[in-house]
Amino acid sequence: MTEVGIETTRLRYILRGFPPERAATWLLSDGQAYYAPTDSSEFPVDDPQAMVAFWGTRASTPLVRVGAPTRLLPPFPVHRIFCPAVNFRSHRDESGMPIPTEPYFFLKFASSAVAGGSTVVAPYQVEQLDYEGEIGYVLGRSGRHWDAETARAAIFGFTPTNDLSLRDYQFREQPRFGKNWVMGKAFDASLPIGPWILPCEVAPEGEMTVRTRVNGELRQDGSTRDMIFPPEQLIARLSEVNTLGPGDLVLSGTPSGVAAYQGHRYLRDGDTVEVEIGGVGTLRHKIAFEPRP
Repeated sequence: MTEVGIETTRLRYILRGFPPERAATWLLSDGQAYYAPTDSSEFPVDDPQAMVAFWGTRASTPLVRVGAPTRLLPPFPVHRIFCPAVNFRSHRDESGMPIPTEPYFFLKFASSAVAGGSTVVAPYQVEQLDYEGEIGYVLGRSGRHWDAETARAAIFGFTPTNDLSLRDYQFREQPRFGKNWVMGKAFDASLPIGPWILPCEVAPEGEMTVRTRVNGELRQDGSTRDMIFPPEQLIARLSEVNTLGPGDLVLSGTPSGVAAYQGHRYLRDGDTVEVEIGGVGTLRHKIAFEPRP
């Protein structure tokens, strides 16, 4: 129980619809982590102090004080990470890629996921570490062969993410094989997530903005209005050949402004990256590089 949490006064996340052994509510208040071993659809989401009082007064759901966190964890148990390539028109324009006629996906591993507030340590060989601010759509239902409406209803909530990319490896194309997605995208700690999930039922309706800053400098400023394929279409497409479920994360794709195509400098040791999703929250993390042996 001690391996959870970051010091904050905001609600971290709520898990509902996850398997029974994972159905729980974690919350943080006054720098302390608490755990409610059962679930509820009633919660004062905007007031963490009320959350403590709410759970503490429910005899069937006593709070367990976890104590000081020992390391940061992503805001949910990550299973699979599905990433659409070139899903914002502005990113298509800056990259010169053709508009996809259907969603094109690559994968990241569960080992790619790290918590907001972490320091991402990049391989020492890399010189072109790039950022890609994105929205993460966290699934909360299991199923397959979904239509768009069912796929939309399967989204549990939203979380900020940063699809970090090793362009040195990703862009090493080989004839007939294309880009090296695994080496360029699925490396250790390549997807900072969080610091929380905003459940759909309390999320604002309409478009969401995606803004990425490096050391305070605005690099990306986009909107979901620019998405080529909306989230329900991405999820429905994946469900044609995958049984999807809680713990799966589908990303939005990224707007324009990445270093690879805009002439911005790539990420360096000591940088701070922020990904702000309007109405959801801001992911912050540090960058470090391995020492060269």
